[in-house]
Amino acid sequence: MNFDLNDFRLILNIAETKNLTRAAEKSFLSTPAASNRIKNLEHVLGLKILDRSSQGVELTEIGMIYLKYAKSIYHEIECLKGELAQFNDLIPGKLSIAANTTAITEYIPTALSEYLITHPHVDVNLKEMLSEDIVNLVADKRADLGIISGNIDTKNLQTIPLISSQLILIAPKTHPILEHTNVTLLDAIQYSVVTLHEGSAIQIFLHKLSQQLDKKINIRVQVSSYDSICQMVAAGAGIAIIPLATFRRLQHIHPNIEHREIDEKWAHRGFKICAINFNEISQFTKDFIECLKSHIH
Repeated sequence: MNFDLNDFRLILNIAETKNLTRAAEKSFLSTPAASNRIKNLEHVLGLKILDRSSQGVELTEIGMIYLKYAKSIYHEIECLKGELAQFNDLIPGKLSIAANTTAITEYIPTALSEYLITHPHVDVNLKEMLSEDIVNLVADKRADLGIISGNIDTKNLQTIPLISSQLILIAPKTHPILEHTNVTLLDAIQYSVVTLHEGSAIQIFLHKLSQQLDKKINIRVQVSSYDSICQMVAAGAGIAIIPLATFRRLQHIHPNIEHREIDEKWAHRGFKICAINFNEISQFTKDFIECLKSHIH
């Protein structure tokens, strides 16, 4: 039998969306066309690939086997494109990166800006996620690279150290919490807090920590960026926990803000790049790693 790359792509999108209509859209197909592709494939194989229900679609055991090879095939295709791009920079490629909030806001932007200029034919898909979820995404071949922090089980992924970082607390200079030389999360959650929007990786991370203390963070304001957090803190809306790198970048804009170190292990984090195998990633991916490392200080 002959295998069709479009079928593999459709299976990948079904696994990601668990919805035939959205998978069809991502595969540039109409829903009837996508449904017919699956039915024809099941007919040729003589095996059932999808379980359909009112809640959506799920891959069967056979579908999961098909998915495993679909991931490998598309990974090899991107590696091939990357190798060929060394001889012809017009060859298009794709790079999928998953990173946590701090990596996306403080470490990736300048590197990505340069990378997109030097690699104009590479499309980059950047996702913000918790480090634990990033590891799963990379291990499942749904991202080429992950950028994680903290003491995370990398599930036999290969890792490269990137940079050491820490989270700190910031507050207006007149705030009583600054009477502490060092602070803890328990100290912080006694006051109104400014955080990133609900669902952001750092917000979920802090929520989990507060649950371990059986406490609730008193969130007064939620904003979309660390820059906005600093503006809100400077305006007296509350205190906040942000990366030290962010504070250093914005300190000159908000001279009425001071910071304190957080005296807890979770606040001190080492960032790492992770992949299944760095020897088998595409040249596009290798180029991004080198670009990122060159911008880390």
